[in-house]
Amino acid sequence: MKHHRILLMFCCLLLVGASSLYASSFNRGIGAQVGQLSSAGLSFYQRLDDTRALQATIGLSLDSNYSVATFLDYGLGLEYQHTFFSTSYQDWFASDLYWFVGVNHGGSASWNSDATLAQAYTPSVGIGAGFGVEPVFVSHFSVPVSFGYGIFYTAEGSSVVDMLSISFLAQIGVRYRF
Repeated sequence: MKHHRILLMFCCLLLVGASSLYASSFNRGIGAQVGQLSSAGLSFYQRLDDTRALQATIGLSLDSNYSVATFLDYGLGLEYQHTFFSTSYQDWFASDLYWFVGVNHGGSASWNSDATLAQAYTPSVGIGAGFGVEPVFVSHFSVPVSFGYGIFYTAEGSSVVDMLSISFLAQIGVRYRF
């Protein structure tokens, strides 16, 4: 009787383990992302279907050095990703190639220790597009890497040309899918 229970538990574990080997069955993810368009911070990922996904990144930094100044920096990024090639090389490794478009909003400000404004609030917005690859290990852990170009507007400068910039985008993240 004891051997039957052990065999039954082993079969259940094998069944659960085998069902978790397909990356497409895990439609959500949470992790960290770093990039100019995606922003730097906590990242949320949601698959809409087999080829479409949304990624949102929220970052907030408040650094207070009491003798000098307090710095506030934040960023919000939203990306639409469309997978155009996906494959599984082994039972434990899969990979997606995708293109993306995204928007970003961020801002920064700083205050002196006597509560006077050291640097005025400076907002920025950006749009961009590019391509990326997302290797998925053991169906749960992924490392999305993407490259592209973006146009950014920062509200500081003397002319519109000084406020606009075109930048090469290199972004990387780490995510747990569930």
